[in-house]
Amino acid sequence: KKAHLMEIQINGGDIAAKVDFGVGLLEKTFPISKIFTKDEMIDLIAVTKGKGYEGVTTRWGTSRLPRKTHKGLRKVACIGACHPSKVK
Repeated sequence: KKAHLMEIQINGGDIAAKVDFGVGLLEKTFPISKIFTKDEMIDLIAVTKGKGYEGVTTRWGTSRLPRKTHKGLRKVACIGACHPSKVK
């Protein structure tokens, strides 16, 4: 089991005040309303779960090839014409 970690940027004031504020919050439970106000815009960064090395069928959801294909059926065959090189 992994620990639940959260990183919050502390703005305003000098560095000593920021450190004191952060140290005061360590290992304490606090309501979200103490940090954020209603309708405040926040930036989020998320990391998805690692799924290791995947082929195109799992990674992009392409359909499998027929049973009798040469050299495997979980590969990409035709994905469209070369020209025009973009979908209009």
